[in-house]
Amino acid sequence: MRFLCLHHGDIFSEQLWSGIPLNIMKTLKAQGHEVVAVGNLRPGATLRGRIKGQLYKRLFRKLYLINRDPLTAAARARDANRRIRAAGKVDAIIATQLADAAFIEVEAPIITVHDATWIQLLDYYPGYERSGYAPETIAGGIALDKMGLERAAHCIFASEWAARSAHKDYGIPRSKLSVASLGANLPRIPSREEHQSCLERRGTGACKFLFLGLEWQRKGGRTAVAILDELKRRGLPVELHVVGCTPEGEMPAFVRSHGRLWKNDPRQAEELVNLFENGDFFLLPTRAECFGLVFCEAAAYGLPVITADTGGVAEVVSADWAIAKPLPIPIAEYADWIMEHYRDREKYARASLAAREAFEQRLNWNVLCHHIAQVAGRLQGDPASHQASQQPRA
Repeated sequence: MRFLCLHHGDIFSEQLWSGIPLNIMKTLKAQGHEVVAVGNLRPGATLRGRIKGQLYKRLFRKLYLINRDPLTAAARARDANRRIRAAGKVDAIIATQLADAAFIEVEAPIITVHDATWIQLLDYYPGYERSGYAPETIAGGIALDKMGLERAAHCIFASEWAARSAHKDYGIPRSKLSVASLGANLPRIPSREEHQSCLERRGTGACKFLFLGLEWQRKGGRTAVAILDELKRRGLPVELHVVGCTPEGEMPAFVRSHGRLWKNDPRQAEELVNLFENGDFFLLPTRAECFGLVFCEAAAYGLPVITADTGGVAEVVSADWAIAKPLPIPIAEYADWIMEHYRDREKYARASLAAREAFEQRLNWNVLCHHIAQVAGRLQGDPASHQASQQPRA
């Protein structure tokens, strides 16, 4: 099949939405499909949008987001429409930002892929409080989501948690919605044999925990330290290896900070691989999370996961290889689970193998892209599915 992947940003960047659009394109190509990329839509920002942003900031101390501005999205759509027409016939257009689908006028069916709606993020993610945004940004984001979801012939979400919001908050029919997990954004995927080799080396010396996230507070850094403090109090030697952010405040000696390791740098990528290979557990008691590619990455290396049941997380991990309880985290209960799995090597091995099997069966890009192709194939046989993407908008 021939797909066109659309995003207003640099679609070839590994930093754009954690590399999700790039991984989708790479995997579709590896599966034998042809992929056309359309990114860096113009204008990046309008003069009107820049002026409004400054006015809201200076007069009202509010944040105005240009990417939640319908007029900017409409202007970008004119660039997208021109470039999509120039690309020729495609079987489907994959939009990995709902706003990018809101105004485009195309013949091919639009398939959106996302992990949350704007309504879900508001007052959930730290920094996304409604009180801090311009009213136009709140309303504009909701409107763009709704238009993008309605415009699409089919909407794929990374979790049922997100799909429910599309149905409940935006009125999208369940028949237009499906769920498929995202994958692991790793420089190299270990083989089954490599996983087995890692498993045989684990369980010696201090119990090693890998904490991987860009935001220390949101990802639950303080809770992670509290859990390890409890384990140390119980006599278990521990190490906490932090990647992606800098621990805040005075830290105990067991915390090792590795900074932000870039996967496109061979030396830093190898250091990250070593941390996955030599870790015993993946620890991320996150306060807010839509999905979490890092859980797929942990599963690829067979690392049992300690996290929180929030957002879509509980649909990524499962009880046979992870513990995920609702916030606030019960420190003692988590310490019990870790001690039990670390000391009982057979139980640990079962959890590690279950994690690896979850990666192979559902937490990888191949599964998502097979689903995208299946959806596109069904839409090709249903002319009615194209109508939404062809309707012009004022």
